[in-house]
Amino acid sequence: MDGVRHLPDSIGHGFIRLLAPDPGLMLGIHRYTLAQQFTVQRQPDYAQPETLLVSFQAFGPAPGGALHLSTAQIASTNIGFATVLPAHTEIFMVALAIEKPLLNSWLQGTDSALTPLLTAAHPLVLDTLITPAIQQVLLQVTEPRPAHPLDAFFYRIKAQELLYCLLRELAGRAAAPARHLHPADVEKIFRVRTELLASLSEPPSLPALALAAGLSETRMRQLFRQVFGMSPYDYFQAARMEEARRRLPSQSVAEVGYQLGFTNLSHFARLFAKHFQLTPKKYQATQGR
Repeated sequence: MDGVRHLPDSIGHGFIRLLAPDPGLMLGIHRYTLAQQFTVQRQPDYAQPETLLVSFQAFGPAPGGALHLSTAQIASTNIGFATVLPAHTEIFMVALAIEKPLLNSWLQGTDSALTPLLTAAHPLVLDTLITPAIQQVLLQVTEPRPAHPLDAFFYRIKAQELLYCLLRELAGRAAAPARHLHPADVEKIFRVRTELLASLSEPPSLPALALAAGLSETRMRQLFRQVFGMSPYDYFQAARMEEARRRLPSQSVAEVGYQLGFTNLSHFARLFAKHFQLTPKKYQATQGR
């Protein structure tokens, strides 16, 4: 299977390409800009327990400075939730459906602590911010290219490269005990993330987030760390730094720091350097500012 579909003008512009480069592996490549916001509702599917769904998505500049975090995710098919695709923003996405035996065969001999986690029958969602290595491969895969006889070989390698980068990022979580994840918990914890990122200039109130989601604060912290790999506050800080990196090529360090709620610019600079190994000024220099 290898088919390309171009979006009609009424929906937006761009393309979706579907491939099956390997038995047990399906690949969807998305690159488009939508005319209107779309919400994609994924329903739980209990008929494919041996399949994992893996997605990688990144976004171009958004109008009005809207925040859209670039993320990668592994989920079991028995988990359903909504994904919001913004309007007037270029979207780069790769979606994989991979059978667990195939993934397990790729991981054989690696001594990966993630193997039991990824092959277990219980509901699973692991979500992480995209690293520069993942983004680089994602942009390569979503680049339009004419069909070629070696496409199955190329996309198999790129799917493995994306999975390698993602699993490397997630490997540290395997040591943490995984609590049972109910589908309703997934909806609640993604709602917490949405509320958490509603304003990057004000640190979140964890009791208020837990109350809004209908969770105890302890349960919210546990679920958030299990799904996103860090505490709500650390995730908030990481999102602020990603947004700072987006704004710094066109704004001064002081403007960005104050807009994101930092009253102490030295603290802002130290936090940025901790995340990106460059001070804001040095990062601007790499962007030609």
